[in-house]
Amino acid sequence: MEPLHWGVIDTPIGHLGLASDGRVLVAILFEEEIATAPARLARRGAIDLREPDELVRRASAQLDGYFAGDITAFHLPLEPGGTPGQRAVWDAVKAIPSGSVRTYRVIARALGRDRAARAVGAANARNPLPIVIPCHRVIGADGTLRGYAGGVERKLWLLTHEGAPVAQRLPSAEAARALAEPQRIGVPSTGIYCRPSCRYTPRLRRPPLAFADAAAAQSAGFRPCRVCLP
Repeated sequence: MEPLHWGVIDTPIGHLGLASDGRVLVAILFEEEIATAPARLARRGAIDLREPDELVRRASAQLDGYFAGDITAFHLPLEPGGTPGQRAVWDAVKAIPSGSVRTYRVIARALGRDRAARAVGAANARNPLPIVIPCHRVIGADGTLRGYAGGVERKLWLLTHEGAPVAQRLPSAEAARALAEPQRIGVPSTGIYCRPSCRYTPRLRRPPLAFADAAAAQSAGFRPCRVCLP
């Protein structure tokens, strides 16, 4: 058991609480979690919370820069804890660039566990360092934002702030065919994206996604159709 250094900053998505053990950043808490910070951080071995240290001040400055739009990546020593499986997911999530998204399935596939999309979601739900470990960049295969420990509204805010390609869900294949270039159609069941004019579009049985262009579809983890060559 050891003391942790603790500070709170004001951001566009509410206050954030930051905790450091003097060597690494160990936790970021959303505003509604701050009141219970002592109990939450006791699980990480904290016996009490002390004044901010240099690392908390560094993290605060970088988060200020992120919210101001001045930086897109963080350079901080982190120790999220967790199991080996969780840490593997968090490492994969840290590799997602700002302005991009990946699906839970794509992350699972990158880890060599094609059927582990739910495990990826569970690991993200336990991420102790949100924003810095950007689990908000992981979305559902159907293009929806799904859950987020800080709330879906915050997730949407963060993705919009980063300029990420948040896809629009279309009601039907007919709506997909009505899209104009350079928009692209993403098919969640296959992970493939097509031109609106692709000959396979009328055969879609489930609502597809609309992306602004091919780059947005690729950023979300979709691969190009071999028929329409989008």
